Amino acid sequence: MKSRVLLLGISLLGAGALFIYFGLHHIFIFKKPATLSDTAAIAPTSETLESRFDYQGEVTVEVRPIKIEPNAPWQFEASFDTHSMELDDDLTEQSVLADDQSNYFPPINWTGDEPGGHHRSGILIFDPIDPMPKQIELKIKDVGDISERLFVWDLK
Repeated sequence: MKSRVLLLGISLLGAGALFIYFGLHHIFIFKKPATLSDTAAIAPTSETLESRFDYQGEVTVEVRPIKIEPNAPWQFEASFDTHSMELDDDLTEQSVLADDQSNYFPPINWTGDEPGGHHRSGILIFDPIDPMPKQIELKIKDVGDISERLFVWDLK
């Protein structure tokens, strides 16, 4: 009888441990906001620049600089989420980077999800700005019926 109770106790502890592991794994891994942080092969800069969010309209947009260095392409991780429309925008045509001197720089590439669907993420790539500005603004136009979304970071 004692061995059955002991076996039942061990089984319950094991089942509880598995439930906690997979339950927490599901919550913290599969339910987090859509980003490329876990899959991007590009290391972040030594200077930590935080994500910026735009919740206007029916599309949520998150943008985070992942590489801002002199003499190397600048990279911004971008995620788009909606449940009401197709995300079929051409982000290389609808995005522009501005420095603190009102100079504008178009992206040179988008690496990421193809147009379509309700969740989209990737990396917008720009030529580096020289000299290094004190502030940058990333403007994304006409996503989700919002004429312009503005994301700003101080660099110095």
